[in-house]
Amino acid sequence: MEVERSSGTIVSIPFNGHKIDALFYHIRTNREHLENKPILLRFHGVLGNLLDETEHFLPSLLAARGYSSLSMNTLLANLGIFFGFGIFDETMQQIDQAFEYLRDWGFKRTVIAGHGLGGCMAIRYAAMRSDPSSCPELQGVVAIATPYSLPETVRRRWDRFGSLPSYEEVYQRAQKVMKPKLGEEPVPDEPFMVKRAHGPTVRPEHTDVYTYKTWWALASPEAEGTQVHKHIGRIKAPILLVHGLEDSVVDNGETEDLGRIAKESGNTDVTELYLQADHTFEGKHEELAEIVLAWLGERY
Repeated sequence: MEVERSSGTIVSIPFNGHKIDALFYHIRTNREHLENKPILLRFHGVLGNLLDETEHFLPSLLAARGYSSLSMNTLLANLGIFFGFGIFDETMQQIDQAFEYLRDWGFKRTVIAGHGLGGCMAIRYAAMRSDPSSCPELQGVVAIATPYSLPETVRRRWDRFGSLPSYEEVYQRAQKVMKPKLGEEPVPDEPFMVKRAHGPTVRPEHTDVYTYKTWWALASPEAEGTQVHKHIGRIKAPILLVHGLEDSVVDNGETEDLGRIAKESGNTDVTELYLQADHTFEGKHEELAEIVLAWLGERY
């Protein structure tokens, strides 16, 4: 089957009076492609597609081999975490809307994929839609550099660099916003910065910015949605877990543990693959694409 590769197109998907921005790489071909070949619905890492290198490389590499993809931003992208409306579990409704958009295009099969935080979103969504009748198009999950539990990953990173304020200090402040004690006046939500969150300096590139509500839903001990190990066992669709052996953010054992939980829960199609790469897969994007393409080719 001959396909024509098109360049990426920015699309806007209506959602609750607003819009979802996404990069659509659509392979213009015949009905057989829409019926039988899956499209990849891709989720960003921290701060959206702006900082995720895989978003710049994978869509074109997949398109060159005949796979369409839709890389969407969510409430967590860009300014959502900074201004209080980026609540993790509320992104699930946006993903529903993206599925509706792809149905309207005629796609019958969708594989969801994410890197880092995006992997957390993919696994959470697939667990929520594990009943085939609720989302029959969902045919697989690709989770790249995905933590066992995002709150523990954040805590471990902040402790390693001596964050200011500390994880425990942020948790105590966030409790006053989200769960004030009996008789205690609720504290209004507000943005805050955490210095030395990503490295040993107080420079902007080593700084995290949240509001207490967005941090609570994403990285606090109460953040159920991003505790991936609690959800992956509910997924019935095929799962591909990819990890970089030089990843300084997610430990090697976390991918092994997630794969073990999925298999022990009865999923008979769970694949774990490793590359000699860091967390961003810098310089390894073609190898990463080959892994994803081989996995797709074996199943679809």
